[in-house]
Amino acid sequence: MKKVPVTEAVEALRRGKVALVPTETVVGLIASEAGVRRVQEIKGRDPAKPIALLCASAEEAFALAREVPPLARKLAKLYWPGSLTLVLDPARGERAIGVRVPDHPTIQELLAAYGEPLYATSANLAGEPAPRSLEEVDPRVAAAVDLVIEGEPGNGEASAVVDVSAGKVQLLRATKELNEQKLAQLRSTTEG
Repeated sequence: MKKVPVTEAVEALRRGKVALVPTETVVGLIASEAGVRRVQEIKGRDPAKPIALLCASAEEAFALAREVPPLARKLAKLYWPGSLTLVLDPARGERAIGVRVPDHPTIQELLAAYGEPLYATSANLAGEPAPRSLEEVDPRVAAAVDLVIEGEPGNGEASAVVDVSAGKVQLLRATKELNEQKLAQLRSTTEG
């Protein structure tokens, strides 16, 4: 694993390289669109399964969507930056997109330097537990990436995922902070 500063990582990501980067949740495999195929190969992940985009701000995330439901804005206000992925209808294309605004200094610095969203998924083999720290990354994953950006480990809990695409509201993955009950409360105050 080649450890590099953020400035060097930006250029490598632009060339389609894949990086290991800690976030406030788990360690992520981070790539530009040019590196998404490699991320799927490294993980042994089904190419049909979407990969979320990390964004520097809610404005950047919402610019990728066709429309942003009021509940999505409320959730973003409460949980961003942080461990919430929102699934929205895309501004372009037909496939829903997952977006997140992370709350970790290393990934925030990377997103600011890169200047646009980056694809991210947990740095584990498909079906295996996600690593909390760089030291916990499976050696096969670590050997397959091009570079590592060091930073503090996250809390080890993947982000909550709420699908608000196509007029629905569905909690796809709960966390300690956001569960079905909390989502129902937020939904009732938004719609009522």
